[in-house]
Amino acid sequence: MIKKSSLFAAVFFCWNALAAQSPLTPEEAVNLALSQSFSVRLAQADADIAHRNNTAANAGLLPVVNLAVNETFTLSAFQQRLINGNEFNALGAPFNNLNGAVQAGWVVYEGGRARFAKDRLQALDEQARLTLQAAVQQTTAQVLMAYYDVVRNRLQERATQELITLNEERLRIAEARVASGVAAQPDVLQARLDLNQLRAALLQQQAASAASKGVLNQLLARAPQTPFEVVLQMDVAYAPDRERLLARAQMESPLILALQKSAEAAARAVDEANALRGPRITANGQFVALRTDNGAGFIRNNNQAGFAIGASLALPLYNGGNLKRQADVARISAEQAALRIEVQRLELETAIENQLVLFRAQQQALALENENVQTARQSLLISTERFRLGQSNALEVQAAQGALEQALLRQNLALFNLKMSEIQLRLLTADF
Repeated sequence: MIKKSSLFAAVFFCWNALAAQSPLTPEEAVNLALSQSFSVRLAQADADIAHRNNTAANAGLLPVVNLAVNETFTLSAFQQRLINGNEFNALGAPFNNLNGAVQAGWVVYEGGRARFAKDRLQALDEQARLTLQAAVQQTTAQVLMAYYDVVRNRLQERATQELITLNEERLRIAEARVASGVAAQPDVLQARLDLNQLRAALLQQQAASAASKGVLNQLLARAPQTPFEVVLQMDVAYAPDRERLLARAQMESPLILALQKSAEAAARAVDEANALRGPRITANGQFVALRTDNGAGFIRNNNQAGFAIGASLALPLYNGGNLKRQADVARISAEQAALRIEVQRLELETAIENQLVLFRAQQQALALENENVQTARQSLLISTERFRLGQSNALEVQAAQGALEQALLRQNLALFNLKMSEIQLRLLTADF
């Protein structure tokens, strides 16, 4: 039994260790951020509020029914003289009046204002939902940008470590050449100096990686020092098509769709304001029950119950131009909402065109830098071998290592910039 428990504990420990070493994927980072993001939660709350406001009762389409109950107790001196000469006198006579009513009121005509109000609430509900979608898209883009910034820094660490390994080989060759008497000591000193510079650069790069991880942890609503690893890979298979991107942006962009819903709500607000100028007909009815108990007087108690129905008509005749002002303000707001749509469309198209130019430029730059890295590696390999055989000097190897270092740096930067352009294009076209 003890052996089985020990075996289970060992398996459990190994499983936890493997899980801890499992790198955080971009999809996992996005899902974690969306579940914790404050901006998404705030947008979700706004959407919930707009949805709860989108009711027929809030628009005024349904009747209002109230129950009213009132009881009054009075203790007073009482004197009553009737026409036949009878007289009632009482000191401290009790009187009790109890009444209750179920009252209903319903605006049956108001120029369609309630229907316009319901359409406005529906547009605001859909606008809040689209705003939530935009917040999700924005948070996704922010997380992916932060994630791939961590990847960029970690790839740069790996490139620096590769250069350190190559420079250590160069140092060993220089020391062997000095020991054999075919080279001077400055070759060893220069190789050691370059190696120390690379090690210092590695320390700085590790600090940059830690800082970028802290930024990503903040977006994930975690402690800045929460440890994790990322997948050291940037997929660059994205192939954008200009016409498809522009069409998708117009059809799918939550920013444009939200502005369209805002314009619809503004148009219905104009209709509401105009409806206020017309007549308002309200139907009302009630069921009333009444009981009165008198401690003195000719009538000792009275009970009454029954229905009452009626209607009222209200027509605004003069209000100092306030209704006209409301209609004018609503009309101007509707025009502003329509203009915002056109401005957003133009900005979106411009942003897509600019990002496409950057994307294609980075694609070409990455292809060139991939070739440069291959060439620089081959050049360094040849220079190192020539240096080993005594056919070149240390300066040639140093120059080849510097060329490879710069090529790796430019390759990493081009890869990162290409990925950033892809994320921006996906954000602009709601393609996450």
